[in-house]
Amino acid sequence: MGVEVTQTRADAPRLATSPWPYFAAFVAATWVIDLVWHSTSNTHDSTGAITISWLVMTAAMMTPTTVPMLSALADVVGRREPLTWWLFFTGYLAVWAGFAIAVAQLHLVLRDLGVVDAHGVLGSNNWVGVALLGAGVYQFSHVKDRCREACMRPMKFFMVHWRAGSLGAVRMGVRHGLACLGCCVALMLLAFLGGMANWGFMALATAIMVVEKWPTLGRKVSAPLGVALLVAGALVIIAQPIEFSTHSTHVEGTTP
Repeated sequence: MGVEVTQTRADAPRLATSPWPYFAAFVAATWVIDLVWHSTSNTHDSTGAITISWLVMTAAMMTPTTVPMLSALADVVGRREPLTWWLFFTGYLAVWAGFAIAVAQLHLVLRDLGVVDAHGVLGSNNWVGVALLGAGVYQFSHVKDRCREACMRPMKFFMVHWRAGSLGAVRMGVRHGLACLGCCVALMLLAFLGGMANWGFMALATAIMVVEKWPTLGRKVSAPLGVALLVAGALVIIAQPIEFSTHSTHVEGTTP
């Protein structure tokens, strides 16, 4: 009994300083907030509301994808320097917050041009096809490859880019955030296919990005995903002219 009590007391401060329970709570909170935000009203079409929507959605989707890097950092610093872990995470989130704010502005421009509706859904299948083709091509780009490799090798990242101190931790987080942005930006922009309130897309895209950045799985899924996106985009674009052509032929054939 004495051994069990001693062990429990020894584990208590470790649990208190471990970042993972708080990290899990943060991830869960972002998803709950996103669900509640889009469930309570359908009028989130102001500049501020669209920006908040992108910020919450981006945090919910991109936070889980950095688990391998955060796990490696926890192994490096241990529980002796929890501040380093949190500052790194803060730098990472700052990059994606900047992305969300920028894309929110793009959302507003596209809405004013009539390309997307208030919820951020592309209004034309041709635009959907272009978006899918663009994401598919990006899967095979040099930028995508380099950024994915940086995300899949956490220990190498810290060996090459380690910076000491609080500012150094933030800088490393920003550097990792930029690499993650280069890896996942095209997939995140596909949110315009289903809109910001499409939780099915959010869950699927998050799962894909998590797998893509996982050290043992990333290389196996990236190319097949690119091919699938290219095929889907081509089919969407090709189907449009055929549909209109068939309708036009039918009308001409029935005209006296």
